[in-house]
Amino acid sequence: MRNTCVKLTFFNLVFIMIAIFPVSGGKAQSVKSDFKVVSLSPHITEIIYRLKADQFLVGRTDFCNFPPATSKIEKVGGYLNIDYEKIVALHPDIVFQFPNDENRRKLESLGFRVVSVPNETIQDILNSIRLIGNQLGLDERAEQVVQDITDTLNFVSNLKPDRPLSALLVIGRQPESLAHLYLAGASTYLSELWSLCGGENAFSDVPHRYFSVNLEDILSRHIEVVLEFHPDWELTPDRMQSEKRVWTTLAFPDKNRVFIFTEQYFVIPGPRITLIALEFSHIIHQLSAGSK
Repeated sequence: MRNTCVKLTFFNLVFIMIAIFPVSGGKAQSVKSDFKVVSLSPHITEIIYRLKADQFLVGRTDFCNFPPATSKIEKVGGYLNIDYEKIVALHPDIVFQFPNDENRRKLESLGFRVVSVPNETIQDILNSIRLIGNQLGLDERAEQVVQDITDTLNFVSNLKPDRPLSALLVIGRQPESLAHLYLAGASTYLSELWSLCGGENAFSDVPHRYFSVNLEDILSRHIEVVLEFHPDWELTPDRMQSEKRVWTTLAFPDKNRVFIFTEQYFVIPGPRITLIALEFSHIIHQLSAGSK
């Protein structure tokens, strides 16, 4: 088992390097040098950079902050408070947005071409990379990025343990308590990635992507792992341990089976889903090895 763990760690590093510094295959495609786009979502901005097409990006939201080079791009507000005047001043050829009918109508009324880019599932993410690549004349480059991501997902899938670990996927709760619990359901990229790595969503039977639960709902399920995603939390080491201990009030497994992620990429369903998959795979194999 020790050799397997060493291999996993080594390949994790290899695939992280691939995920961050992809090798583009095929011939470079010709694109218009004066083409301009605005991105209204962090996942779209990350895709544009991953496609090495940032030379076309002239506008982004207040929340698009990866990679760091985005700081040089003009801000055009947020998802719910778009600065339409700034977009008009930028004269983009395309505005890429997360699907939103109201925003689309307003932007189209101003004469802009709007392309919606969904991101709820793994397939949505892969299709979005192809879609943006196609709109920018970078089909071959997009297909290579998709292949890089798919290779990593196939890799972790082949490492599945014999028995799945049942997890609670928490995307919201009141700090220092278990009030206002909000979970991710089976048809979300987080749940799909956890399942791909050999896990199981404890609430996979709920037909909603995101939903609230109470403590009685939690106690009625078999839960072995808690995965929490709080990019807005700033946790010192002491507070991290304190937040993990909150779960012990339910006689849960020890706090070593509670994982709290504050990194932004966990809640940005874009090209960095490979990093999420590698982290999930590591957790599953670490816990599976410890239970033997």
